[in-house]
Amino acid sequence: MAEKRLMSFQELSTAAASLNKATDELTKTVVALDGALNQLNIGIPVWVRVTRWDDDEGGYEVEQLGFAKIEGDWCIGTRRLVGHEQSPDPDEVREIWAFNTAPRDLRLRAINELPSLLNELGKAAIQTAEEVNKKLAEAKAFTAALGLKVSK
Repeated sequence: MAEKRLMSFQELSTAAASLNKATDELTKTVVALDGALNQLNIGIPVWVRVTRWDDDEGGYEVEQLGFAKIEGDWCIGTRRLVGHEQSPDPDEVREIWAFNTAPRDLRLRAINELPSLLNELGKAAIQTAEEVNKKLAEAKAFTAALGLKVSK
């Protein structure tokens, strides 16, 4: 029996090493994407759904993948929200993590949504640029009406 346990522990040790190596590679990949997104200086939080669970009483829990300011830094992250279908209040953020510090099982579910996240981030950047340009035109008209010159 001791020999069987030792072999099982040895197999577990090998599996853990393999898992940690794969996780380290995933971490490096997401860190590279984080760096590229930060160089774009978008500064717009965007979240996409990873999964949702509903209970029989109208409550739900949602896991999301996003790009947002988490603990003071813009990064790819994950979060868990809870809410209720009948509640007028916004969903409550139950937990939030930078991607590489999130639970491993959540990272594995979330990684498939990276293309959706980038797509939504692009849409948000375009929409925000349009809004800023409209406000810019209004601000320019206002400052011109005051006779102020804007430096170029």
